[in-house]
Amino acid sequence: MKYNIGIIGNGFVGSSVAFGFSPQTGCDAEVKIYDKDETKSTHTLSDVVNDSDFIFLSVPTPSNSDGSISLDILFDVFKEIDEVIDYEADRQPVIMIRSTVTPGTTTKIQIEYPKMNIVFNPEFLTERSAKFDFINQSRFIVGGTWGNTMRVEHLYKWRFGESTPVVRTNYQTAELIKYMNNCFFATKVSFLNEMYQIADKCGANWEEAVDGFVRDGRVGHSHMNVPGPDGKFGFGGSCFPKDIQAMIHFAKTLDVSPNVLIGAWDTNLEVRPEQDWKKLKGRAVVENE
Repeated sequence: MKYNIGIIGNGFVGSSVAFGFSPQTGCDAEVKIYDKDETKSTHTLSDVVNDSDFIFLSVPTPSNSDGSISLDILFDVFKEIDEVIDYEADRQPVIMIRSTVTPGTTTKIQIEYPKMNIVFNPEFLTERSAKFDFINQSRFIVGGTWGNTMRVEHLYKWRFGESTPVVRTNYQTAELIKYMNNCFFATKVSFLNEMYQIADKCGANWEEAVDGFVRDGRVGHSHMNVPGPDGKFGFGGSCFPKDIQAMIHFAKTLDVSPNVLIGAWDTNLEVRPEQDWKKLKGRAVVENE
């Protein structure tokens, strides 16, 4: 069987999907791409929506000025899809939201557009190695109804075989899993930066301290570098800053006190005073920030 794959949003997330289903990787799929930047598109939005079995939707969800998540771009895309989709077609595509969204978002969208088949399928990619990460994933998380998540599971098993597990769950759980990942690693970065400061003040050898620390296999080797891969302290980029702020804000709306996350964020503001993520307009922060 040959699948028709649609991609909406051709940034580092969308382009990694296109690569993963391309002949370069030995995959026999037809890939169509739409982006608001015409130079990144291969087809129109209507072509992508109506000629695809699965649509990977990857658009920014930046921070508002108060740290909450901005879903305006995502909501606008669904309005545009609603305007062009052929609801009379025999088989509707599964629309796979890859953008990071707070729990409850996908449910809200599905209620707004009941005729669409929507799942939440978070990405676990690093920007500098997104293509490699996509074709070497440890698992796929898919949130939605039984039928739609089963269709996505069949797609991933067709592409990647049986060795990569597919975790099927509901919308809110899948959405939370993504935040658990990003907030945990952001917190880990802040913890290591604090330990680095302590080592510097007390005369400990940092390299030897880290070596002894990671030899406990429970710790894990990722996100251990201080300074980080970018040569700076703390975390920046288009993901961790916006996501930890969004989860802090979201937790407070639930009357939960996210003290650990607040501490991690405060540490990051201390060790990375330049707050360089604010330069990523439209990706990490809203355009008018």
